[in-house]
Amino acid sequence: MDSLGEIKVFAEVVRTGSFAGAARALAITPSGVSRTLARLEERLGVRLLNRTTRSQTLTEPGTLLYERALRILEEVEEAETIVRDHSGQLKGSLKVAATDAFTILVLVPFLREFLDRHEGLSVTLTHGDGAIDMLGEGVDLAIRFERPTNAGFVSRKIVDDPYVLCASPDYLARCGQPERPSDLARHACLTVHARGRTSDRWSFAKDGQTETLHVKARFSGIGLAVREAALAGLGITRLAHYVVRPEIENGTLVPLLEDYVLGEDRAIHAVYPSREFLASKTRVFIDELCEFSRRSAPRLSERAGREAG
Repeated sequence: MDSLGEIKVFAEVVRTGSFAGAARALAITPSGVSRTLARLEERLGVRLLNRTTRSQTLTEPGTLLYERALRILEEVEEAETIVRDHSGQLKGSLKVAATDAFTILVLVPFLREFLDRHEGLSVTLTHGDGAIDMLGEGVDLAIRFERPTNAGFVSRKIVDDPYVLCASPDYLARCGQPERPSDLARHACLTVHARGRTSDRWSFAKDGQTETLHVKARFSGIGLAVREAALAGLGITRLAHYVVRPEIENGTLVPLLEDYVLGEDRAIHAVYPSREFLASKTRVFIDELCEFSRRSAPRLSERAGREAG
């Protein structure tokens, strides 16, 4: 491995906090990381990291090298970005984390177009529900439904995605249609259960007034399972727009209480590590996913489009 490659391995060890994290980010083995770091220290004649069984800290020479290594690697990345943009060819791999529902309903259809346009790219989709360690797992981009709280990350809104209250025509024919939120007490409700929590407190806002109800769930599960339960006529559910958009459009699910706003503003965000030079492959992926999402949800994109501009 050349000098720049050794420095990149060292920087990844510091950035991720472990040999294992650097190995995942660089797609090499932890033993390979260890050998590369030992070779770099031997060549420089200094110890860069103080290692214990539980942690590792930078030595003074290691701190000096890391500060300069970041600038060097950023300049290399910028140079490569300029060349790739100039050639118009995107190459390499991209690792994207998203929920299973978003992956199946949005990302897979999007990739049919995206990969056709960028034949030099490969994409790995991994599960991520908000608790994923992006740096440790080498994730380039994560899809989240809230802005990141970590100051080390940045986000870009892809599209607005409000909740939709809906049920199947069969259920409504059998049980009637609610006219106001309080009517839900007489209906079977279907709630999302994820990450150990059940979303059984539904808020409805209208004319400056907000009403929050604790609904009694007849069935709870992940979003895709709840959608299938609603299609089967088990009850009324509140789901993200992207989950039920096709069913709303083809009439197999009917939107309810449309003059109410259901809960706080929701949006889908692309989240990535804060870097001065965002890799072209990541930037282009986000740009084209935004465009695809807005074509798929034209009624919801007007505000997102203004904010992106």
